[in-house]
Amino acid sequence: MLETSASIFVRDRLKGVTLIDAPLDKRCRACVVIPVCREPVHRVVNLLVSLARQRGVDFGMVEVLCVVNDGPDDGSKRWKSTEQANQLVLSLPVWKNRDRFDGHLRFPLEVLEACSEVRSSLIANVVELRTSGGGMVGEALNRGLAEATVRFDRANKNGIIIFFGADNIVDDPDYLAKAMRFFEKHSELVAVSGGIRLLFDPDARDEVERLTIAGIMERFFLRKKMRILERFIQGQDLGLMPRDAFFGSHILARSGDAASWGGFPDWKRNEDSAFGIAAKAYAIKNGKIVLNEKETLLITSALRDSDRTDASLRSLLEQEMDKDPVSFEAYEACERLVAGTKEGRELIDFIEEPANILWDHYTN
Repeated sequence: MLETSASIFVRDRLKGVTLIDAPLDKRCRACVVIPVCREPVHRVVNLLVSLARQRGVDFGMVEVLCVVNDGPDDGSKRWKSTEQANQLVLSLPVWKNRDRFDGHLRFPLEVLEACSEVRSSLIANVVELRTSGGGMVGEALNRGLAEATVRFDRANKNGIIIFFGADNIVDDPDYLAKAMRFFEKHSELVAVSGGIRLLFDPDARDEVERLTIAGIMERFFLRKKMRILERFIQGQDLGLMPRDAFFGSHILARSGDAASWGGFPDWKRNEDSAFGIAAKAYAIKNGKIVLNEKETLLITSALRDSDRTDASLRSLLEQEMDKDPVSFEAYEACERLVAGTKEGRELIDFIEEPANILWDHYTN
């Protein structure tokens, strides 16, 4: 039975919404919520396949809920391209609650084979959402949280919800088994901050274009790292990601508890940080715990030149093209200065992971 605050959250988020008819599988312990907005089909399919290939997870133990976020219909070219991309995702012959047989005519054989593999290993459902603003990630996450919470509650469960980005890949074959064991081991656990490894994977398929993007990104990240090392030398705040920070593309939480603290704010960015702060406050108040498991629960996410949301990198990369590049010689000289202390050497290692130095962009 949901607490009053959770019931109010669910009621408000699902007002006027048609819920998924099929009940939760009796064996289900976790639901993976994936918000999608203008994503290439291959990214969604690749994520689903990586989930389907997990070890130690029987059919029915994990459910997928994809939330396709259309945004407001303003008649713009951007909205039309979003609508077109989203309709392709909705047409994938993989969703249990949306049998679209015309999908078999729209996709190449390798996509159809991947969808068949997923359907044989996972229960995957999809819902469509028209948010109040473009790229409102918080609204999409809350839509998934509310429906998953209701499904678990009807089965008398306070289930595990895993929030993923659509461009994630779960390359650890034991990830789901590990995640469920964490919640089994800690009955008082309400939320977990998972780890992200960014891997260069732009949307462009042309090799020349990909090489061009790679070069711009290399310049961009060299400048970011140089600025961080200069701040270290000058004793200034580094603007780095806190070690226990929450990233929206990899968060785990208990369904009823997350609904009780109100889920995510309806923001275009920084909704994940606010979720983490709310989770910690809820845990302190209710004698629960929140864990940071970035090293143990680690997934890969695409480092790309997208403009899908306000937190995407394309605008920063375009700005980088108008700047004079930082020389490798200057960076190496700065790095040698910093490497003189243990703290400096640890910092150099830390900023090699792009996710660790994009914090100021994602949160401001």
